[in-house]
Amino acid sequence: MKKLTITLLAIVVATGLINAQQKTPVEKSYLEARTVLDAGIKAMGGFAELQKISDVTRELSGDRSDEGQGMEPVWPRTGEPPALAHARLKSVRDIRGNRSYDEVEAQIFGGQPIRFRSVVAGPNAFGASDMAKNIRVLPPPAVTGARAARFRRDPETLLLSATNRPEALRWVGEGEFGGHKQRVISFADVDGTEVALYFDAATNLLTKTEYLNDDPVLGDVVTETVYTDWRPVEKLVLPFRYTDRVGGSVVQDLRVSSVKLNTHPADTLFAMPDYAKIEPAPPGPTVKKLGDDVYALLGPYNSMFVVFKDYVLVLEAGASNRYSAASIAEIKKAVPDKPIKYLVATHFHFDHLSGVRSYIAEGTTIVTTPAAKSVIERAATAAHAMRPDALARNPKAPVIETIDDQRVFDDGVHKVELHRLANPHAGQIIVAYLPKEKILFEADMLDIPEAGNPVAGDDTIDLAKQIEKLGLQVETIIPVHGKIGTISDLTGAVSQRISKN
Repeated sequence: MKKLTITLLAIVVATGLINAQQKTPVEKSYLEARTVLDAGIKAMGGFAELQKISDVTRELSGDRSDEGQGMEPVWPRTGEPPALAHARLKSVRDIRGNRSYDEVEAQIFGGQPIRFRSVVAGPNAFGASDMAKNIRVLPPPAVTGARAARFRRDPETLLLSATNRPEALRWVGEGEFGGHKQRVISFADVDGTEVALYFDAATNLLTKTEYLNDDPVLGDVVTETVYTDWRPVEKLVLPFRYTDRVGGSVVQDLRVSSVKLNTHPADTLFAMPDYAKIEPAPPGPTVKKLGDDVYALLGPYNSMFVVFKDYVLVLEAGASNRYSAASIAEIKKAVPDKPIKYLVATHFHFDHLSGVRSYIAEGTTIVTTPAAKSVIERAATAAHAMRPDALARNPKAPVIETIDDQRVFDDGVHKVELHRLANPHAGQIIVAYLPKEKILFEADMLDIPEAGNPVAGDDTIDLAKQIEKLGLQVETIIPVHGKIGTISDLTGAVSQRISKN
């Protein structure tokens, strides 16, 4: 009997060893990742305490430092970019209601004040500018991604999201960050974003998150949020400093001044304001004829094109390379028999160069400021292995021409004047003026929301002075951001700004 018992025990042990040995790499990866995640949750206070949170309200403030904005490019990098805005933020996560509220108040570069809030609640998501009285509603397909991005911002909801998706948990490996050993895991969030989580090997606290992104200017790049200054909050431990980095460069550094748990925010916080609702912009550029051979391409980023006798001139290529590829397709529909010979890039700010690669692939000559030249060259050579575009599939060097003060395109029938300005928004920025049509095309110095109520800054006042100095007889204004306006929109915004000062 004793011999039989020993034999059976040996069989059981052997079977357990075989089962352990038979675990697949995916199973092993999950189990290792789950161990790391559970330790991270315990370090924050434990799963039970996290589950007790119904909502979290944070007050934050800090600096926004972005190499893609400012007066001049900061490339090649000589350190961190300068602070461009001092922001105050409020963040509310209603975990039980699956709702989020974010509010930001700042003054962007150029002097324009902003007060903006974004909300995701139920099947809806919207952004509202209380100063411009403008609401933009996200299309239904974008709501899931917007909600997921908000809830993976903060560790307490991020780690719960990872716990709720165990099938997507994976062990990445050991690493190092800030001189400390890290244990790195990843999971795929509900919107498909693959997020890597770095945990300090000594404390088990979350050090940072990162994910890969296809940036239109920088190419394949890592986006990070770093968490530091962990402090007790009731029975939890939470970070009091958030540092966001793109490609290793700081774009936002925020410190938490207040954290409140379970305050049960009112439903009105997540309600849409009473002022006019603006439906989502068309997903692609829409052509609008402004005059003989003069067209606007209206959408999330507005641009223009003018048909000369032998070629097409385009003003601005923002939004993204995919969007500008759609713009090129629309131009070719309207003008199938002429090449797109020139693209005018108004200034170096990254969002305004986000579609330039599509035009480089087209063989278009880029006309821009001396300051923007190096940024465009950098964008042209950036690697796009994740989502190859036309230029990645068929690389070519950009052809760039810069202007000093003025350049005129004139074929005897059509005329476009380019004027390079020094403005509080950017040290070098181009406006385009069509004297026959009395149209001014400008970027960032005057945004005209769909609901009206343009908000002016020092850059807006300077634009008005430059128009007067140059003697431009402007009637219509095409802003890159917002709807088509008139000179009265500019004068009204300037008057309002001056009266407030």
